[in-house]
Amino acid sequence: MLAVMFDAGYQKGELMITRDDIVIRKAILHILDTDHGECILSSALLNPGPEMHDFIRNHIYKIVSSDDTKNCVFDSEFSPIHSILEAWEESNDASFIEASRMIANKLYAAMGEGLNIPAADLLFVTFQTEGTIYLALLKMNYKRNYNHDSIHKGDYTYVGLLRGRSLISATSRVPEAAIINLSDYSIKLLEKRYEVNGEKVYYLSENFLVCHTSFSPKKKLNILTRVINNISNKYDGADLKTKMDTKSALQKEYVDRQSFDVEEIGNKLFGKSPEKKAEFDEKVEQYDLQYDNFTVVNENTVKKLEKQVLITDSGIEISIPMETYNKRADFEVKTDATGKSTIVIGNIDNVILK
Repeated sequence: MLAVMFDAGYQKGELMITRDDIVIRKAILHILDTDHGECILSSALLNPGPEMHDFIRNHIYKIVSSDDTKNCVFDSEFSPIHSILEAWEESNDASFIEASRMIANKLYAAMGEGLNIPAADLLFVTFQTEGTIYLALLKMNYKRNYNHDSIHKGDYTYVGLLRGRSLISATSRVPEAAIINLSDYSIKLLEKRYEVNGEKVYYLSENFLVCHTSFSPKKKLNILTRVINNISNKYDGADLKTKMDTKSALQKEYVDRQSFDVEEIGNKLFGKSPEKKAEFDEKVEQYDLQYDNFTVVNENTVKKLEKQVLITDSGIEISIPMETYNKRADFEVKTDATGKSTIVIGNIDNVILK
């Protein structure tokens, strides 16, 4: 079974988990229908059966195994969510319910400040893995295949999911969520930007959780490859082979290390050119990545490194597997005195038109 590296803390240790390691402890669901001005807070825990447990477990796993999630830390002086979590008793049902209602209210208020922030239900879940308890805040944005089962009893409202009518399908991923380690309050966050007061903001981290975020691994890799490509295109000009060799060297660094050591990559790729190296250091420092060493969980994140993609000035696009390029026996780039390049691909037995 596939295992992922789950941060046990903000840039601290890491923990290997599988889906089966995730043990659901408690869950409650609140309706945050900002479209109709309804914040309906449940006062009873969900009693999910095996199917619902699997549903929740699968979505938690997808979040912690995504390269789109960010590592974050609370601003403990100003975060109301941090204060609530410090005061609650997760093991006490009444405290759990009250804390979930307070946090749901805070999220409802933050959602109401934004333009086009989707109405949703908040699935508030605690789970345990490897002896550590986590809180999952799963924002289940509304879709048409969703319905509520609400039973009013006096002053209490019980909210549940109708069987087979879950908001997010089992094969999709919750679009907005936070996983909070309740031992050190580190956060893994999946969020989107929406317009608030005329400005696009990450409302979950900035207005709701009030936490400091780092770039996600996917974003870090995008920044790194963009910086390298820009420098290579700027300094190597028409020298296509050098530019392709640079990308090949980046891919080899990942294959050898299974991580991206930004400082070491700068030395390997540009260490022989002080001008290139200085620009690389300046660019990555702008993103505070100069000493970063990060890895990715999902193999699809590094798929872009497995190919050399060339686009000519006439619009011709050529995609070459990195393995083929590195062999060199079947591939050759020639550059003449005028700077024009010729690409030679040999040993072709068959060509398929796609």
